[in-house]
Amino acid sequence: MVMANSGSGAVHLGPVRTLVRYVDEQRAVVDTQVSIERVLPPIDVEADDDVALEVLLEINGEEGFHDEKQAVLTRSEPWATLRMEVVYPERWWPAGMGGQPLYQLTVHLLYNEELVESWSTTLGLTSVRRTDVTRDALLINGQQRDIKEVIPFDKAGESALLPVTGHTLLLVRDHYGAPMLYEAADRAGILMLQCVPIHPEGRPEMDMHEQVDRLAPHPSLAGWFVGHLGEISDELAESIRQLDPTHPVFRCVPGIG
Repeated sequence: MVMANSGSGAVHLGPVRTLVRYVDEQRAVVDTQVSIERVLPPIDVEADDDVALEVLLEINGEEGFHDEKQAVLTRSEPWATLRMEVVYPERWWPAGMGGQPLYQLTVHLLYNEELVESWSTTLGLTSVRRTDVTRDALLINGQQRDIKEVIPFDKAGESALLPVTGHTLLLVRDHYGAPMLYEAADRAGILMLQCVPIHPEGRPEMDMHEQVDRLAPHPSLAGWFVGHLGEISDELAESIRQLDPTHPVFRCVPGIG
Protein backbone atom coordinates (compact mmCIF):
# COMPACT_ATOMS: atom_id res chain seq x y z
CA MET A 1 0.00 0.00 0.00
CA VAL A 2 1.33 3.44 -0.96
CA MET A 3 0.94 6.94 0.45
CA ALA A 4 -0.37 9.68 -1.84
CA ASN A 5 0.70 13.24 -1.06
CA SER A 6 -0.74 16.62 -1.96
CA GLY A 7 0.50 20.12 -1.24
CA SER A 8 -1.38 20.06 2.06
CA GLY A 9 -0.30 16.62 3.21
CA ALA A 10 -0.98 12.92 2.85
CA VAL A 11 -4.31 12.01 1.24
CA HIS A 12 -6.63 9.27 2.43
CA LEU A 13 -10.21 8.14 1.95
CA GLY A 14 -12.79 10.34 3.68
CA PRO A 15 -16.35 9.52 4.78
CA VAL A 16 -18.39 7.25 2.50
CA ARG A 17 -22.19 7.49 2.38
CA THR A 18 -24.21 4.84 0.54
CA LEU A 19 -27.94 5.34 -0.06
CA VAL A 20 -30.35 2.96 -1.78
CA ARG A 21 -32.37 5.44 -3.84
CA TYR A 22 -34.82 3.08 -5.53
CA VAL A 23 -35.70 -0.61 -5.54
CA ASP A 24 -38.21 -2.69 -7.48
CA GLU A 25 -38.23 -6.13 -9.09
CA GLN A 26 -36.27 -5.00 -12.14
CA ARG A 27 -33.67 -2.59 -10.84
CA ALA A 28 -32.14 -0.88 -7.84
CA VAL A 29 -30.38 2.48 -7.81
CA VAL A 30 -27.53 2.97 -5.34
CA ASP A 31 -25.73 6.28 -4.79
CA THR A 32 -22.34 6.29 -3.05
CA GLN A 33 -20.71 9.57 -2.07
CA VAL A 34 -16.94 9.31 -1.70
CA SER A 35 -14.35 11.88 -0.70
CA ILE A 36 -10.69 12.32 0.10
CA GLU A 37 -9.15 14.04 3.11
CA ARG A 38 -5.70 15.36 3.93
CA VAL A 39 -3.53 14.93 7.00
CA LEU A 40 -0.34 16.75 7.96
CA PRO A 41 2.61 15.47 5.92
CA PRO A 42 5.97 14.24 7.13
CA ILE A 43 8.72 16.85 6.90
CA ASP A 44 10.42 15.17 3.93
CA VAL A 45 7.32 14.79 1.75
CA GLU A 46 7.58 15.97 -1.85
CA ALA A 47 4.31 17.82 -2.44
CA ASP A 48 2.16 17.73 -5.55
CA ASP A 49 -0.04 20.80 -5.95
CA ASP A 50 -3.17 18.90 -7.01
CA VAL A 51 -2.59 15.17 -6.92
CA ALA A 52 -5.22 13.11 -8.76
CA LEU A 53 -6.50 9.91 -7.20
CA GLU A 54 -8.76 7.31 -8.73
CA VAL A 55 -11.73 5.88 -6.85
CA LEU A 56 -12.92 2.43 -7.88
CA LEU A 57 -16.35 1.39 -6.59
CA GLU A 58 -17.31 -2.29 -6.76
CA ILE A 59 -20.54 -4.05 -5.86
CA ASN A 60 -20.85 -7.83 -5.67
CA GLY A 61 -23.91 -9.99 -5.05
CA GLU A 62 -24.26 -13.42 -3.52
CA GLU A 63 -25.47 -14.86 -6.84
CA GLY A 64 -22.54 -13.60 -8.90
CA PHE A 65 -23.62 -10.05 -9.76
CA HIS A 66 -20.67 -7.69 -10.25
CA ASP A 67 -20.39 -4.11 -11.39
CA GLU A 68 -17.90 -1.31 -10.92
CA LYS A 69 -17.55 2.40 -11.54
CA GLN A 70 -14.64 4.84 -11.42
CA ALA A 71 -14.11 8.52 -10.62
CA VAL A 72 -11.13 10.85 -10.26
CA LEU A 73 -10.76 13.04 -7.17
CA THR A 74 -8.36 15.95 -6.62
CA ARG A 75 -7.67 18.53 -3.93
CA SER A 76 -9.82 21.04 -5.82
CA GLU A 77 -12.60 18.47 -6.41
CA PRO A 78 -12.31 16.18 -3.38
CA TRP A 79 -15.65 14.38 -3.58
CA ALA A 80 -17.98 12.67 -6.05
CA THR A 81 -21.24 10.73 -6.09
CA LEU A 82 -21.17 7.47 -8.03
CA ARG A 83 -24.51 6.00 -9.11
CA MET A 84 -24.83 2.30 -9.82
CA GLU A 85 -27.83 0.33 -11.09
CA VAL A 86 -28.36 -3.29 -10.13
CA VAL A 87 -30.52 -5.15 -12.64
CA TYR A 88 -33.01 -7.69 -11.30
CA PRO A 89 -31.82 -7.10 -7.73
CA GLU A 90 -31.99 -9.66 -4.97
CA ARG A 91 -34.22 -7.73 -2.60
CA TRP A 92 -33.95 -7.94 1.18
CA TRP A 93 -37.09 -8.79 3.15
CA PRO A 94 -38.03 -9.08 6.83
CA ALA A 95 -38.17 -12.63 8.14
CA GLY A 96 -41.26 -14.41 6.85
CA MET A 97 -41.61 -12.24 3.73
CA GLY A 98 -38.57 -13.46 1.80
CA GLY A 99 -34.81 -13.84 1.99
CA GLN A 100 -32.11 -11.59 3.38
CA PRO A 101 -29.51 -11.39 0.58
CA LEU A 102 -26.69 -8.89 1.06
CA TYR A 103 -24.37 -7.22 -1.42
CA GLN A 104 -20.73 -6.33 -0.77
CA LEU A 105 -19.81 -2.75 -1.65
CA THR A 106 -16.12 -1.82 -1.72
CA VAL A 107 -14.37 1.49 -2.37
CA HIS A 108 -10.71 1.44 -3.46
CA LEU A 109 -8.57 4.59 -3.48
CA LEU A 110 -5.75 4.36 -6.05
CA TYR A 111 -2.74 6.55 -6.82
CA ASN A 112 -0.71 5.81 -9.96
CA GLU A 113 -2.66 2.52 -10.19
CA GLU A 114 -1.44 1.45 -6.74
CA LEU A 115 -3.76 0.89 -3.80
CA VAL A 116 -3.79 3.63 -1.15
CA GLU A 117 -6.76 2.51 0.93
CA SER A 118 -9.92 0.38 0.80
CA TRP A 119 -13.26 0.57 2.57
CA SER A 120 -16.03 -2.03 2.49
CA THR A 121 -19.56 -2.54 3.78
CA THR A 122 -22.50 -4.87 3.29
CA LEU A 123 -25.61 -3.50 1.65
CA GLY A 124 -29.20 -4.66 1.48
CA LEU A 125 -31.51 -3.62 -1.34
CA THR A 126 -34.88 -2.84 0.19
CA SER A 127 -37.44 -0.06 0.37
CA VAL A 128 -39.16 0.97 3.61
CA ARG A 129 -42.07 3.42 3.50
CA ARG A 130 -44.99 4.49 5.61
CA THR A 131 -48.47 3.24 4.82
CA ASP A 132 -51.48 5.56 4.65
CA VAL A 133 -53.80 2.78 5.78
CA THR A 134 -52.59 2.21 9.35
CA ARG A 135 -49.90 3.31 11.78
CA ASP A 136 -49.34 -0.30 12.78
CA ALA A 137 -47.62 -1.34 9.56
CA LEU A 138 -44.83 -0.45 7.15
CA LEU A 139 -44.52 -0.92 3.40
CA ILE A 140 -41.53 -3.14 2.63
CA ASN A 141 -40.76 -3.28 -1.08
CA GLY A 142 -44.33 -2.12 -1.65
CA GLN A 143 -45.90 -4.86 0.49
CA GLN A 144 -47.57 -4.19 3.82
CA ARG A 145 -45.88 -5.60 6.91
CA ASP A 146 -47.91 -5.45 10.12
CA ILE A 147 -45.98 -4.55 13.27
CA LYS A 148 -47.30 -6.81 16.02
CA GLU A 149 -44.65 -6.18 18.66
CA VAL A 150 -42.30 -3.31 19.52
CA ILE A 151 -39.31 -4.11 21.74
CA PRO A 152 -37.30 -1.20 23.22
CA PHE A 153 -33.60 -1.96 22.96
CA ASP A 154 -31.27 -0.13 25.36
CA LYS A 155 -27.50 -0.27 25.18
CA ALA A 156 -27.34 -2.66 28.12
CA GLY A 157 -29.52 -5.15 26.23
CA GLU A 158 -27.48 -5.39 23.05
CA SER A 159 -26.04 -8.76 24.05
CA ALA A 160 -29.54 -10.27 24.19
CA LEU A 161 -30.80 -12.56 21.45
CA LEU A 162 -32.76 -10.92 18.65
CA PRO A 163 -36.44 -11.84 18.28
CA VAL A 164 -37.15 -14.46 15.64
CA THR A 165 -40.23 -12.90 14.04
CA GLY A 166 -40.23 -10.40 11.22
CA HIS A 167 -43.36 -8.80 12.71
CA THR A 168 -41.23 -7.39 15.55
CA LEU A 169 -39.82 -3.87 15.45
CA LEU A 170 -36.78 -3.15 17.60
CA LEU A 171 -36.70 0.39 18.97
CA VAL A 172 -33.03 1.25 19.50
CA ARG A 173 -33.16 4.04 22.06
CA ASP A 174 -30.79 6.25 24.07
CA HIS A 175 -27.84 5.24 21.89
CA TYR A 176 -26.87 4.38 18.34
CA GLY A 177 -26.94 0.63 17.76
CA ALA A 178 -23.58 -1.12 17.58
CA PRO A 179 -22.34 -2.57 14.27
CA MET A 180 -22.82 -6.15 15.47
CA LEU A 181 -26.46 -5.43 16.36
CA TYR A 182 -27.32 -4.13 12.90
CA GLU A 183 -25.34 -6.86 11.18
CA ALA A 184 -27.23 -9.50 13.16
CA ALA A 185 -30.56 -7.85 12.34
CA ASP A 186 -29.63 -7.77 8.64
CA ARG A 187 -29.00 -11.51 8.67
CA ALA A 188 -32.07 -12.34 10.78
CA GLY A 189 -34.53 -10.16 8.87
CA ILE A 190 -35.46 -7.94 11.83
CA LEU A 191 -36.53 -4.31 11.37
CA MET A 192 -34.95 -1.64 13.59
CA LEU A 193 -36.14 1.89 14.33
CA GLN A 194 -33.18 4.03 15.40
CA CYS A 195 -33.86 6.74 17.97
CA VAL A 196 -31.64 9.79 17.56
CA PRO A 197 -30.14 10.50 21.01
CA ILE A 198 -30.74 14.02 22.29
CA HIS A 199 -28.06 15.87 24.23
CA PRO A 200 -29.11 16.74 27.82
CA GLU A 201 -29.00 20.41 26.80
CA GLY A 202 -31.40 19.75 23.95
CA ARG A 203 -28.88 19.31 21.13
CA PRO A 204 -28.58 16.29 18.83
CA GLU A 205 -25.45 14.22 19.07
CA MET A 206 -22.62 15.85 17.16
CA ASP A 207 -21.78 12.68 15.23
CA MET A 208 -25.09 12.45 13.34
CA HIS A 209 -23.33 12.61 9.96
CA GLU A 210 -21.10 9.71 10.93
CA GLN A 211 -24.02 7.63 12.18
CA VAL A 212 -26.02 8.16 8.98
CA ASP A 213 -22.96 7.09 6.98
CA ARG A 214 -22.67 3.97 9.13
CA LEU A 215 -26.31 2.90 9.42
CA ALA A 216 -27.99 3.92 6.15
CA PRO A 217 -26.72 0.89 4.14
CA HIS A 218 -28.27 -1.57 6.61
CA PRO A 219 -31.52 -3.03 5.24
CA SER A 220 -32.72 -3.65 8.79
CA LEU A 221 -32.91 0.13 9.38
CA ALA A 222 -36.61 0.94 9.06
CA GLY A 223 -36.17 4.64 9.81
CA TRP A 224 -35.22 7.31 12.32
CA PHE A 225 -37.24 8.27 15.40
CA VAL A 226 -37.06 11.87 16.62
CA GLY A 227 -39.96 11.93 19.09
CA HIS A 228 -42.22 14.90 19.68
CA LEU A 229 -40.11 17.56 21.36
CA GLY A 230 -41.38 20.55 19.40
CA GLU A 231 -38.73 22.62 17.66
CA ILE A 232 -35.96 20.22 18.64
CA SER A 233 -37.70 17.34 16.83
CA ASP A 234 -38.53 19.61 13.87
CA GLU A 235 -34.91 20.64 13.41
CA LEU A 236 -33.69 17.11 13.94
CA ALA A 237 -36.12 15.68 11.39
CA GLU A 238 -35.06 18.24 8.78
CA SER A 239 -31.37 17.52 9.37
CA ILE A 240 -31.89 13.78 8.99
CA ARG A 241 -33.95 14.17 5.81
CA GLN A 242 -31.12 16.14 4.26
CA LEU A 243 -28.55 13.52 5.25
CA ASP A 244 -30.69 10.47 4.47
CA PRO A 245 -33.71 11.06 2.23
CA THR A 246 -34.15 7.31 1.72
CA HIS A 247 -35.52 6.39 5.16
CA PRO A 248 -38.67 7.76 6.82
CA VAL A 249 -38.46 9.94 9.93
CA PHE A 250 -40.98 9.06 12.64
CA ARG A 251 -42.57 11.08 15.44
CA CYS A 252 -44.65 8.11 16.62
CA VAL A 253 -43.49 4.50 16.74
CA PRO A 254 -45.30 2.17 14.30
CA GLY A 255 -47.24 -0.40 16.27
CA ILE A 256 -47.61 1.97 19.22
CA GLY A 257 -49.18 5.08 17.66
